[in-house]
Amino acid sequence: MRHFHFVTTALISVWALAYLPAQAAEPIKLSVGGKLRHYFFIADQDNVSGERLSSTGMFTDAEVYFDGKTILDNGIEIRGVIELETEARNDRNADELYIDIISGLGKLRIGEKEGINSAMIGEPIPEALLTTDEEVIGDVIRPRTRATVKDAFTFKRYVSDNLGITYETPGIIPGVKFGVSYHPSVSDAEGPFDRRLVEHDAFDVSGRYEGKFRGGSYRVAGGYFQSQPPLTPAVGRKNQGYNLHTGVSYGGWDIAGSYAKLQSALDIDEKSWAVGVLYGIAGYKISANYFTAKRDIAPTSAAKEKVNRTNLQGSYRLGPGITVGLTGFYAEQRDLRGAQTDGVGMLGGAKLAF
Repeated sequence: MRHFHFVTTALISVWALAYLPAQAAEPIKLSVGGKLRHYFFIADQDNVSGERLSSTGMFTDAEVYFDGKTILDNGIEIRGVIELETEARNDRNADELYIDIISGLGKLRIGEKEGINSAMIGEPIPEALLTTDEEVIGDVIRPRTRATVKDAFTFKRYVSDNLGITYETPGIIPGVKFGVSYHPSVSDAEGPFDRRLVEHDAFDVSGRYEGKFRGGSYRVAGGYFQSQPPLTPAVGRKNQGYNLHTGVSYGGWDIAGSYAKLQSALDIDEKSWAVGVLYGIAGYKISANYFTAKRDIAPTSAAKEKVNRTNLQGSYRLGPGITVGLTGFYAEQRDLRGAQTDGVGMLGGAKLAF
């Protein structure tokens, strides 16, 4: 891993030296945007002892974006992004903040952002209303296991908006992209940290290929992730995982599937996969999706925790940046004792992007 540190430092140094000196042709131009999401749900799910879960509830997600950009006189594009959470209940006021340096050598990103794998995969499966950044069904259904399908198909599940460095290759070969990301720590802490207590040295290497055929397109993407667990207690293994995504678009149809496997430093395996089909026409979208995940309860045990979920979604685009929709869902869970619980419900919402 020390060699990886050296390579990362060298990459930044070469990037800077290759283009210095340079000046901005124009001052940085700032644009402001954001999003506002409100969802209301009705659900019926099994309670465990001592619980009385409500049958209704709401979710909200609101952010304000500041995006600054300029192009230097040598053609390099510099972009800075700050995304602020506007909800008081969140424990951090900034969701993402990073700087992009884009040139003929590719794109270098420095700051708080998930790794390159999330960008390469994109949406793990097509959904009419909810996206990978708006996965609230996993919050409606009270988790009974450590297996989950929320953020399960990209490495955002392991590293989400933590300080790091990402490099993405330029599009030298049409349709082909590769990238690598490195995060010193998966915690929100800055500066030095105690490796005995914090998962550290996380990196992923990912790639994507997009091709076209008459009337449609196809895509394949995937990657590998690795991180070092806290040194205490010593386990002698690493956290690692890989994923794969493939999809085809034709006319108004989009069909895709994703698979992910994680092996923790404690030798606990978890496997997840999902498939989805979407059809869209004239502002309307409908989709059907199926998710499943299995997780070992112990390294030597054949028993597994399990989660299955089915979604049916529909949405309508009222205007630019304005979408309303409805989702029906059913989920089953099996915990480490073999007890099974289920839940069913509907969720409707409005999404604004500005």
